[in-house]
Amino acid sequence: MRGWGLVVLLAALSGCAQGGVFKSNPDAQRYLDLTETFFPGLQEKPIQHAWFAFVNRDRFPDMLVAELDADGTPSVRVWLNRKAERFAKLERPGWVGTPGDTILAMRARDLNHDRAADLVLIGRFQDGDTVKVLINNGRGYFYTPQGYRLPPFKPGLDRVDMVDVDQDGNIDLFFTGHHVLNQGDPDTHQVQFLLNNGKGEFRDVTQLLMPLLPAGIRGTSFADYDGDKVIDIFLVYDTGRNRILINNGLGQFTDRTRDLLPFVRSQSLFADWADFDMDGDNDLLVVNEAIDPRSRTYENEYSYVLVNNGSGYFRKGPLRAFPAYPSRAVYLLDANADQIPDIIILSRQGIHYQRGLGKWRFLKESSKRLPANRHFEELTFTDVNNDGHLDFFGIVRGEGRGHLWVNSFK
Repeated sequence: MRGWGLVVLLAALSGCAQGGVFKSNPDAQRYLDLTETFFPGLQEKPIQHAWFAFVNRDRFPDMLVAELDADGTPSVRVWLNRKAERFAKLERPGWVGTPGDTILAMRARDLNHDRAADLVLIGRFQDGDTVKVLINNGRGYFYTPQGYRLPPFKPGLDRVDMVDVDQDGNIDLFFTGHHVLNQGDPDTHQVQFLLNNGKGEFRDVTQLLMPLLPAGIRGTSFADYDGDKVIDIFLVYDTGRNRILINNGLGQFTDRTRDLLPFVRSQSLFADWADFDMDGDNDLLVVNEAIDPRSRTYENEYSYVLVNNGSGYFRKGPLRAFPAYPSRAVYLLDANADQIPDIIILSRQGIHYQRGLGKWRFLKESSKRLPANRHFEELTFTDVNNDGHLDFFGIVRGEGRGHLWVNSFK
């Protein structure tokens, strides 16, 4: 689950060194590129994916890196956090594929309550798999236990969210794809929802709990949108119209798009949530490749917010502070520790920082807060140095080079 609530929780859990999360000077906040300091020798091979996770059961977040060898063999390397001072790469890879394997997505969380993050890979593998769920031995080696069985996966999956959807304390697997297929034809559900029994064992509850959905899903955003204290799902579409699925309180989801969302024609790519107006409910920020002229409020509108009335009914609220060109990802977090959501956007023109002032007011402060204008594929967040502030790692598009930007208030 992304969003404001998750980012604040991550910051709180990662420690309160140097006086706590919200006691720094917001105006002094900057990101510093400290890649070589924390990851010496990281750039030896092209990086495809990266994800922060707790791999070895200590209290410091580690990092998983999917690399590509010269012969086309992908592997997942483990970088262990050495007491918030630097990371050290384990000599033995956490997982090694075969030449020709392709990893489309990588995520990691603890699936079986042993305090070590397990690994999910989505891709095209030479053994015929499209999804691999791998268990961590507690030391950063990922494997398939003998006799381990998973439900069959639909073709076309390219994303996974590892989130406790039914809020029973177990991390479930929620798969989506741009065009999920069923024997060559579009599948009517377009998602695959696997429920975890707490032991890392899963059953497919898609047809039981999910409604029928059209193709074109690009992303998800999980949060309580209607104020009933259970998780709902916002689905991001690059064709036609985004959708909202409301939880009935028992884990079954209903498509309430027609009565809860405004009709916006757009090619959406990403959404994240926060309480922008500080009224106690979760609003949404949606970034897009394009918005149909009939749905725009102004000419160069490529991002918009959905303002929640508190019960899950949204209205479109444009903000001219956003970049005036196509954007592909957005992350909401309290970067400068003033308890107001800030915005990081990845667009066609690079990375942007919008400082939140509260009540839908933002300042463009990219040059002030960021060390460079990079074209990152996606970002993964954690507190690498245990100072109570979130840092992030991104991979530069087309280069296979990663950068760690550490949050600093000095």
